[in-house]
This record gives sequence, structure tokens and C-alpha cells, in this order.
Amino acid sequence: MKLDRILEGHFALVTGGSRGIGRAMAESLAGAGCNVAIASRHLKGSQVAADEIGEKTGCRALGVQCDVSQSSQVRRLFQEIRRWSEDRLDVLACNAGYPFLKEIWNTPLHQTPADQIEAWYMNLFRTDTLGSVLCTHEALPLMIEQRRGSIIYVSSTPALEGFQGTPYTVAKAGVLGLMKDIACAYGQYNIRANALALGNILTPATFDQLDPASRQRFAEETPLKRWGECEEVARATLFLASPMSSFITGQTLVIDGGTVRW
Repeated sequence: MKLDRILEGHFALVTGGSRGIGRAMAESLAGAGCNVAIASRHLKGSQVAADEIGEKTGCRALGVQCDVSQSSQVRRLFQEIRRWSEDRLDVLACNAGYPFLKEIWNTPLHQTPADQIEAWYMNLFRTDTLGSVLCTHEALPLMIEQRRGSIIYVSSTPALEGFQGTPYTVAKAGVLGLMKDIACAYGQYNIRANALALGNILTPATFDQLDPASRQRFAEETPLKRWGECEEVARATLFLASPMSSFITGQTLVIDGGTVRW
């Protein structure tokens, strides 16, 4: 098996793909020969990422605007993808997530304002969990038709053992439940579903919002004594997207430097 262009001619969609972890995912897939569609809330960001990745790798790249929490926008997204790929999709990476907000992260459940509790939980659910459901719903007919596909969901280690920021934990735990059901129901079509449970990954969305003491504390809590890099998540994504993991489905791969041991 040649690994340098292992996804040559394949088509992938990465949600939340314009920066950070999603951008690294898209670059890794394109570097393996995969044509990539990059979706994010902001069209310009998606298009810039697509242009740069296409120029760097020589693969076809499409930048699209989509808020995955909105079913109408997800339907339009897949209409564009169908035209672009001629009704083909081999890889779906559900990476889009609700922005990290310190107020939500640092507020225990019993101290959550009564007038905010529904919004906090439902906003997280609609983006992280329902967004993954909506994208999967649109991707499955394409993958069933071609009897092949790999779906990668992005979850987090709090979904496995708890931590704080309960709205985030609940939404990411729902993603793991979705992954399990998709793996069970669609394996008969050679569609695989797996998840990444991420620990402390160095992205502006999280790292830049923490004080220096918290940054150091989160680094020191891992046996490797550092934060993870976006590129390390991207390499795991490529593994799950490719034939290298052809007999792996329904699994959660923990990427956290060894903090969670279960």
C-alpha cells in the first residue's frame, strides 16, 4: 500500500475547516491526494483556506459557507458538494464546534443562571451534536450508493470521564453516541464511523483565552508534559480516513498525551 498519496482522487468534507484543527485536517487529507471541501461559518475564511491548500497540494479544494446547526444551510452545503464532486463523498470529518466561552466553561451547573441554562445547553447541542447529525444525514446517501465511506467525529476527553464546562461535555458525549449508532447501522455498506476524543490541543480558540498559569497546568497534567498540536490530530484523522484503518469502526481514539487511561 503506497502511503504518500493514499487518498488519491477521493473527496472529503471537513466542517470547521478554515483554521485550527479543521484546517490541519484538510491539509493532511489533501496532502494524501484527497480533494477537500472546507466548510465554516465564514465564506472568506473557507475560500482562503481552500485556495492555499489547493495551491500547496495540487488537489481540488472548495471553500463553502455553512453554519452546521442550521438544517437549511447543511442541505445547501451538500448541494454544492454534489455538484463539485459529481455525487461522491468518501470522507466526512465533523469538526465544527461551538466557540469556547469562558463563562460557560467556568460556571458549575448549580450556578448557571436560570435564564441562560437552556440557551447554553441548546447552543452547544445544536452545533456539536445536531450539526454532526445533519451532516451525516446528508452524507449517508452518497456513501451508501458507493458502498464506501469514513466518517470521523470530533469529541473530547471530558465526554469520557467528565471535567468541567458541562454543556460542552454533554454535547460531545452525544457525538460519541451518534458515532456508535452509525458504525452499527451502516457497516453493512462498508461505511466506517470513528471518533477522536481530544485533550488539550494548542489552538487559538482555547489556548489564547487561558491565563499563563492555566496553560502551564494543562500542559503539566499530561504524561508527555505538553499541549498537543493540530497536526497530531490531523495525522490521526488521515489514519481513520484511509484504508490503513479499514477494519476499524465504532472506536474512539483518545488524543490527549496520555492523561485519560481507561
